[in-house]
Amino acid sequence: LCWPAIPANTSFTLPCPPLKGLDTTKTVTKYCHNSGHWVGQTEDDFSNPSGWTNYYTCMLIDWEVIEKAQSIARGARNLEFVGLALSFVGLITAIIIFSVFRRLRVFRNQVHLQLMLAILLTVVIRLVLYVDQIFTQRIDTIKPGQVGTTINSMNYLCEAFYVALEYGKTVAFAWMFIEGFYLHNIVVVTVFEGEPKMLKYIIAGWGIPLIHVSVWLIVVIVKNAYRKTNRCLGNYYLEPEFWIMDGVRLSELLINFIFLLNIIRVLWSKVKETHSVRERQQMKKSVKAALMLIPLLGTPNILQTIPFNPTTNNIVGFAIFTYVASFFYMFQGFMVAVLYCFTNREVVNVIKCSWERYCLKHGFDHRHLPLLPKSQQTGTSELPNRRTQSTPNL
Repeated sequence: LCWPAIPANTSFTLPCPPLKGLDTTKTVTKYCHNSGHWVGQTEDDFSNPSGWTNYYTCMLIDWEVIEKAQSIARGARNLEFVGLALSFVGLITAIIIFSVFRRLRVFRNQVHLQLMLAILLTVVIRLVLYVDQIFTQRIDTIKPGQVGTTINSMNYLCEAFYVALEYGKTVAFAWMFIEGFYLHNIVVVTVFEGEPKMLKYIIAGWGIPLIHVSVWLIVVIVKNAYRKTNRCLGNYYLEPEFWIMDGVRLSELLINFIFLLNIIRVLWSKVKETHSVRERQQMKKSVKAALMLIPLLGTPNILQTIPFNPTTNNIVGFAIFTYVASFFYMFQGFMVAVLYCFTNREVVNVIKCSWERYCLKHGFDHRHLPLLPKSQQTGTSELPNRRTQSTPNL
């Protein structure tokens, strides 16, 4: 809001701004001290020349509900921080493993690696922003009204971080789509002859999201040029133009879900056709493996795009929804690392072989760990190989 100059020791009232979550029929008031300065959060706080505006009076929901929602959000933020930390450690470890061992540098693992790099980018940016917010809050507690030198206080740097965050999220969605596309074509269509060329997938997975984010950013810049906005893009994710981002992401999730259903359909049809008890059990395990791909192909991300506003009647539901969405979203990097790397038998066997060779070379007294037969070594997806079209032992 734009506030006019008023005499000292007076106040001025304006209608609440037409923003999401605010009631335009309500009003907000700002006070000018008898010294001629705008009043801050306290009567003797003049640290901010623009003063402080209490927009809480504009809220559509009552203050008690807001306090409960904020308490839930703080608890979810702690859960998110733990999830991001675990994801960071897990992803770094998995990326090192896929990068160091040459036997793991096949196409499917390279796709996994690119997905991990994209998720790692978002994890690092979120961790930096979370730590910055903690420092900002502490500085504000010690010196009210003085933010200090933080990312949040430097508008252009803050905006750059959030644009980079949206780019990282868009790249992660793109590689989730490529994961689903590749897996679907192996199991259902079998269109690949030999190993696909990785370069064109890298260009698509990192280049197309750059164009996508650039289009959204241009729209935001043009729109904000005609109005005054809050610093650091404000609540940009609540604006209508953010559907430029969410629309494409939801489409990718929907197509991936269709891919997943088709994969399960094909595998289940093979279960019905086979008469061997052993093969039937293997097929059922393959179906279960496909179901495990739900968190990997990004389906839980849809929870992040569902608007859920807390009210007096649904505060418990809001808490459950918030914690579930935060868990699936922030622990996703850790789940990807576990399912694609740490529990991948191909990766485990390669590490075992490498460890045994190291021990033998240096004369260590060690126990030889039994290796799985080559016929039982599978890719991460635990799904039929595209060349043999047979079902692996799980």
